[in-house]
Amino acid sequence: MNNPKRRRCAIYTRKSTSEGLEQDFNSLDAQRASCEAYIQSQTHEGWMLNPALYDDGGFSGGSMDRPALKALIADIEKGRIDIVVVYKVDRLTRSLTDFARLVELFDAKQVSFVSVTQAFNTTTSMGRLTLNVLLSFAQFEREVTAERIRDKFRASKEKGMWMGGRPPLGYDIKDRHLIINADEVDRVQHIFERYLALGSVSKLEQELKQKNICSKYWITQAGKQTGGNSFSRGALYSLLKNPIYIGKISHKDLIHKGLHDGIIPQPLWDQVQDLLKTNRVKRANATNAKSPSLLTGMLEDLNSNRFKPSHCKKQNRRYRYYVGADITLPAYEIETLVIRELAAFLENQSAIARLFQNDSATDLKTTLAVANTIAGQLKLNPGRSILKSLLNKIVVSSDQLDIHVNLEDLRELIGNDGLEASSAKTVDDEDTHIITVPIHFKRTSHGKRIILGQSKNNTTAKVDPSLLKAIARAHIWFEDLKAGRSYSDIALRDNIDRRHVSRTLRLAFLAPDIVESILNGSTPPNMSVDQLLKLPDFPIDWQGQRKLLHFI
Repeated sequence: MNNPKRRRCAIYTRKSTSEGLEQDFNSLDAQRASCEAYIQSQTHEGWMLNPALYDDGGFSGGSMDRPALKALIADIEKGRIDIVVVYKVDRLTRSLTDFARLVELFDAKQVSFVSVTQAFNTTTSMGRLTLNVLLSFAQFEREVTAERIRDKFRASKEKGMWMGGRPPLGYDIKDRHLIINADEVDRVQHIFERYLALGSVSKLEQELKQKNICSKYWITQAGKQTGGNSFSRGALYSLLKNPIYIGKISHKDLIHKGLHDGIIPQPLWDQVQDLLKTNRVKRANATNAKSPSLLTGMLEDLNSNRFKPSHCKKQNRRYRYYVGADITLPAYEIETLVIRELAAFLENQSAIARLFQNDSATDLKTTLAVANTIAGQLKLNPGRSILKSLLNKIVVSSDQLDIHVNLEDLRELIGNDGLEASSAKTVDDEDTHIITVPIHFKRTSHGKRIILGQSKNNTTAKVDPSLLKAIARAHIWFEDLKAGRSYSDIALRDNIDRRHVSRTLRLAFLAPDIVESILNGSTPPNMSVDQLLKLPDFPIDWQGQRKLLHFI
């Protein structure tokens, strides 16, 4: 009998927090012991243990930036590993997007993936689907945890408590409470008084730069130095509107009495708020309150020439544009595109986790939750002030948009919601993250090019959770049928219509590449659960499915 081919097995373990890792036999040891026992049981198949340790203690599964995981990936790419063994799937990652990347890497390097407690194998499309369904529940658990954290912040702020993060200018932190910093009080009062005198945040920004008056200098718990920079307009707006300076705490649109002392007298605060409101009304009227030009001052071409807002009227209908040197952009289309991409970036948990790697898993979860909340606000009620705070500029070229996100001001927004935003570490050398969006243009009879929107090769992938859930249900129900249950039994048990069961079951026979596209979020435009379930004739042959669903 021929000896089985040797298969080198690497064990990966992870624990979200560092609690308990100092024990002689901790959670990582327990995971490793179970995996070693499983590998030992497969020695007849040629399995052998790789002695290298790939242990990540105190790292969240929501991010790929983990030292042991990076070492594991490096060894896979060098061809040193044949099988990756974990105790549970979510030890590897809790993100569907990150898991899709790992599976792609495993497939490319012909590496198998085994979960000791769940017996999955990613060499089959069914195994990948099952794993992704499992990860969707893990991601759901993370989202529920984030909701609980948001509820905790809300309840604490209602009591006037400071919920951590970088203290605002004029305050320090002692025993988790805000205390007044006597050296910074004059700076805060000067900013409020000069805004009243100048009447403009732009003028105030220039004056503070000339006088070298900077933001708060702060050293995080991790020892990182931050702040001490010139004020941006977004930071000044945040400071002037921050009710902390009159002894109050804000949460969303609500203001609560704080447990700390105020710095700014109430009459001065009221005058500043009235002036901010007046200026906001003037800006709205200047750009038409019903249809403001949200991106004024932010759009520019490759030569740094700014686009100017313009409009025309046809048959009592108003059309808005941004006019550049040789490009005219329809305002609604470009604004919709920018807001959509910015919201998608904030909702991309992997991207946010990479750019804002806080010291603890709890901070990371809260960061993701707040970023998701800001994305929701953007989509529901996009305003010029929040866009101005988040964006440095938007560079328009012949084939793409480069949306420059201001990470420093994003930290300010997140920090105002109670995060330790100052401890965030950015990957980029500068505090800017660039979102690149492919676009294409159309030449009109007047020679001006009009933006049509996102091109077909856009790389922003979004997994449709309803599609994923429907496919998972279809496979569960198919197993029920194989076990002897009828359509009526399933419908009665799950309290749904029998016809819905029969239509959904068709999804259990989707072609593997179609399922893979759904899992990766790369389906054709407008593909949805409703579209699939309402198709009168659904071909069983995979080629027919690809043609019907526009995959070929």
